[in-house]
Amino acid sequence: LDMNTEKESSRKEILKAAREEFLEKGYKGASLRSICKKAGVTTGAFYFQFENKEAVLKEILDPILAQFLLLMNQNVKSEFEEEASSSDADEWMVEMIWLHKAEFQILMTGTAGTPYEKVFETLREGLANGFCMFFEKYGIAKVDPKLLDVLVRMRIESYLAVIQKDYSLEETKKLARQIGEYCDAGFEALVKLLKTEGSEKLPKTEYQKNGN
Repeated sequence: LDMNTEKESSRKEILKAAREEFLEKGYKGASLRSICKKAGVTTGAFYFQFENKEAVLKEILDPILAQFLLLMNQNVKSEFEEEASSSDADEWMVEMIWLHKAEFQILMTGTAGTPYEKVFETLREGLANGFCMFFEKYGIAKVDPKLLDVLVRMRIESYLAVIQKDYSLEETKKLARQIGEYCDAGFEALVKLLKTEGSEKLPKTEYQKNGN
């Protein structure tokens, strides 16, 4: 092997070992010595490749996060412009999560004490903004923050269920499509309900007061 090939090979081994270590012990519990042992490299070789443990975590998670947030924004846009249904969007999202289970598991349970522990706040904000766009599109200008919070949490939980169960990719995609159909129908029903509740709160006109 030439020097560049050997360097690239050891980098891949370090990343693979670090992914396993973070998945098993979380960032705080992960040992640099253990990562090096699993990767079959010395600590000197590690520091030749990475500045520190956080740099390894960053290289593992950043590409996946960027891809996920981009997909989420594209899905909101596609749904809003009616180029795709909720079931399409959910299927694309959960497929990506399924393909990167380890990384998302690390994000869920292994990033305490790092900037990544707040990543789900970013996800919640993105989903909340998406919901607000859709409500406004269908004539609901103001939504109860408590309702919005519950809707966002339900959506996120449906995504995370993918990495908490040992489903196959085909099973995962089928479930995502079924949940998406449920969400579409539920959203339409919710919009009707909110409009009805809103109209009930409007002051009656003199014509209505007279029983006409």
